[in-house]
Amino acid sequence: MSLRYRHSEQELIELLRMGDEKAFKELYRCYWDILLDGAFKRLGSIEQAEEIVQDIFVSLYVRRGDLHIATSIEAYLKNALKFKVFDVFRRQITREKYIDNALKNLHHDTITPEEALQIKELKEKIDNVTKEIPEKCREVFLLSRVENLPHKKIAELLGISVSTVEKHISKATRILRTNFKEYHLEVVVLLAYLYQH
Repeated sequence: MSLRYRHSEQELIELLRMGDEKAFKELYRCYWDILLDGAFKRLGSIEQAEEIVQDIFVSLYVRRGDLHIATSIEAYLKNALKFKVFDVFRRQITREKYIDNALKNLHHDTITPEEALQIKELKEKIDNVTKEIPEKCREVFLLSRVENLPHKKIAELLGISVSTVEKHISKATRILRTNFKEYHLEVVVLLAYLYQH
């Protein structure tokens, strides 16, 4: 992607170090779509892709005064993306282990009365919150997060557009994250699915 900015790449980096807002906006404009496309291909989630690309640019701006880019800007940003994606997968593995352990504990006879009450309260909260999510929106979200279907496949199954699928997932995610800030989202999704079956 070519830069429209009147300066060379190295001059642009130097301007960014000095806090030049136009230089940052130019980098954002030129590389946002490239990074978003790369992130989405690896993660299969537009929400996760947007989140990590946003993180990359926030980090770039915060650390602008200490930037030392030996390669091209594009190579630097793509390398940052690679590490961000790796971190997502690492955290996902950790969370899956957490969920497995949590589910195993649910079936043990060693659950204390206090833990049983917490589980009951969480179930009631999940029941109430899921009622706020429209049926079609909830269906799309579960197909994506529980069945791990790609957006295109969900669109084909339900006869809707991919953009509509993405809107449903974003809405459901927003509702769940707003109401369950103290929990891992994956745990809430899995429990919601189990309680409905």
